[in-house]
Amino acid sequence: MKTLYNKFCWLALGLLLVAAPACSAKFDKTGLDNVTNLSTALSDLMGKAATSKFSAQSDAIKKVSADLDKAVQHAAGKKKNKEVAEAWKTMQNDLVNPFLDRWKEKGMLDKDFVKESTAQVTKSLDAIKKAEMAKKK
Repeated sequence: MKTLYNKFCWLALGLLLVAAPACSAKFDKTGLDNVTNLSTALSDLMGKAATSKFSAQSDAIKKVSADLDKAVQHAAGKKKNKEVAEAWKTMQNDLVNPFLDRWKEKGMLDKDFVKESTAQVTKSLDAIKKAEMAKKK
């Protein structure tokens, strides 16, 4: 749990640095839509890890994972969007994928672990959303 917390701290620090340089990039409605849609989808899916087996959610997991992959690729493909793209990739690789791997391995997860993990992903998505909104100004 401590390593997950340490990863989150580094991710949060990186995401805080995202907002300032993001202002030089053009506003990206698709990027904002990705954040908005995945915020709900990831939160809902992760919440099911405490009440449902991984195998029972395989279709939803595939869909959310595919949507997350698309969001990461979209952010990486935009000019002057390096920091936001890295934030997406870090969230995917350091928070979401390890969570899904653990869920798959264990079948179901402890509700406190799910709650903490979901909060970390939500905070990361909020930071990405703020960076996208900063481009709008």
